[in-house]
Amino acid sequence: MPDTAAHSAREDGPVSTGRTLSPARIAGSSLLGTLIEIFDFIIYSFMAALVFGPLFFPGASPWMGTLAALATHAVAFGMRPLGALLFGKLGDSRGRRAALLTSMLMMGGATVAIGLLPPFAVAGFWAPVLLVACRLLQGLAVGGEWGGAVLVAVEHAEPKRKSLYGAFVQLGTVLGIGLASAVILVVSLWVSDEAFLSWAWRVPFLASALLIALGLVLRRRLEETPAFLAELAKREQSPREPRPTVRAVFRDNGLALLAGSLMWSAPCSYLYVLMTGLVAYTKQYVPGLSATSVQLGLLLTSMLLVVLTMVSALNADRWGRERLTIGSGVVLILWAFPALWLVDSGGFGAMLLAMLVGTVCYAAFNGAVPSLLSELFPVNARYTGTGLCISFGTAVAGGLLPIGALALVGTFGGSSVPLSLTLVLCGVMTVLGVVLANRVPRHR
Repeated sequence: MPDTAAHSAREDGPVSTGRTLSPARIAGSSLLGTLIEIFDFIIYSFMAALVFGPLFFPGASPWMGTLAALATHAVAFGMRPLGALLFGKLGDSRGRRAALLTSMLMMGGATVAIGLLPPFAVAGFWAPVLLVACRLLQGLAVGGEWGGAVLVAVEHAEPKRKSLYGAFVQLGTVLGIGLASAVILVVSLWVSDEAFLSWAWRVPFLASALLIALGLVLRRRLEETPAFLAELAKREQSPREPRPTVRAVFRDNGLALLAGSLMWSAPCSYLYVLMTGLVAYTKQYVPGLSATSVQLGLLLTSMLLVVLTMVSALNADRWGRERLTIGSGVVLILWAFPALWLVDSGGFGAMLLAMLVGTVCYAAFNGAVPSLLSELFPVNARYTGTGLCISFGTAVAGGLLPIGALALVGTFGGSSVPLSLTLVLCGVMTVLGVVLANRVPRHR
């Protein structure tokens, strides 16, 4: 780090490092980077519901094969906390930029490798083993992505724009889902069902190589955040002061970790129950809805979600971030059963309505939660802390609970009640998380 930058950070606090990128361009870069990584991560989710069962678990019944494929999807959520620890340590000691570059390289390599894997018919037992190994790497990578991307955007932003720039990362998530839905929709319409199962499913995975190349170019241009540069300057002034360890992060920020993890529950449940989870559920239990119609619904709601997220982010401070998050959690609780009843009716319009109301809730989370989460932790533990909150929340509300609910759907003869109860539980967890967050000192 140049001495002038350290001096500037030391004397004046969070200031520009002297490079030309504006906070808006940095937020946009974070958006694109997150879009690319989420595209890679979500493509797997869709393919697990559509084709991975017969390709990699051919001995099981269709539903059990799908659940087995979704279980390999879920193992990534178990790796996310480890990824948050590994990349959090790197991000809090070496810088946000280095951690984000490394996570993108890992995600890109694992995604392209999935597109090259042989199916069970060719490789036998090794096919699902290699699939799980690639998914574990994806889980590690995405565990280090979201928290770092949020910090790059928020720590560069002016105080009055932190909610806005923090929401850009969530826009990357939304656009990544929309892009994944669009790509699968185009490929599935372009080829026959037999060709899709035979080879065309590989196209989105291999095409991600181009996106990863673009993302690496963008991330190499990122500058370190003013807050992190100020932290480096403090370390230079007090070189003997012990640096925070992982144990210290848990010891000193236990309540913040619990509050942040709970807050992240409701948006994850919406994402993995009312969006990507519907692909698996409707394929098996709602014959009136095809996979193509669900993908089209995802694409349409993703487009609306972009607009609503920006509205939420622009007004989050005026409306109150805590109030906005609690309100959206309550609406999700109330909508949980009506949403799945609409989906069960088998009509495209009814399914779209179920997703649209959930979209309003999700947009409110997107505008309020990222900046609120980053303020729960001091700068020297922020990458690790935010990454762990996102990873723990996603592992439970985005992995364990939805997969368990889908398994119970089969046990109870196709009833959607387990999915609705998952949404209710996660809404309650988010409300409780905000209540606990109000007892945590803020680090602006």
